[in-house]
Amino acid sequence: MSNKQIEKKINRIVQQEGRRPRILLVHLETDQSDRWTKPLAAALAEFGFDVDIGPTHQTPLQAARLAVDNDAHVVCVSIAEMTHQPLIVRLVGALKKLGGAGIRLAGGGAGLDSNHEELYRHGVDLIVDFDPADMRLACRILDLLDETDDRFGSKDD
Repeated sequence: MSNKQIEKKINRIVQQEGRRPRILLVHLETDQSDRWTKPLAAALAEFGFDVDIGPTHQTPLQAARLAVDNDAHVVCVSIAEMTHQPLIVRLVGALKKLGGAGIRLAGGGAGLDSNHEELYRHGVDLIVDFDPADMRLACRILDLLDETDDRFGSKDD
């Protein structure tokens, strides 16, 4: 997908919803650094997403509340360490509990473990490398929105 195609999909969302697709980047309890969020936020914003960054060291419930309150389409959270996985499962449950079951969840990070069957089973929608230089991340997020909401899809892409 080219930059022009990404722009076209984002503009379609703007026309249909009256706003850009909103991404929330969250840090859960064990995150030691926000190094991954700032470059990722800048890259996604350049593609045309509205991007929010949550405070560090949130509980899954706090992150879910922030996602619901900000009306996010997608929550991105680090899963680079195995210690994050139980927190992700709790985040999925908290999103459902707070009425955010329609919010998509993307997990990622550098050097990901390849065993993610359990995360997918528990409700993670997308697992990717959060490489801000890789345009495929924006494409995959937009594809995820297309898959989950027919309003955003189009046969001509």
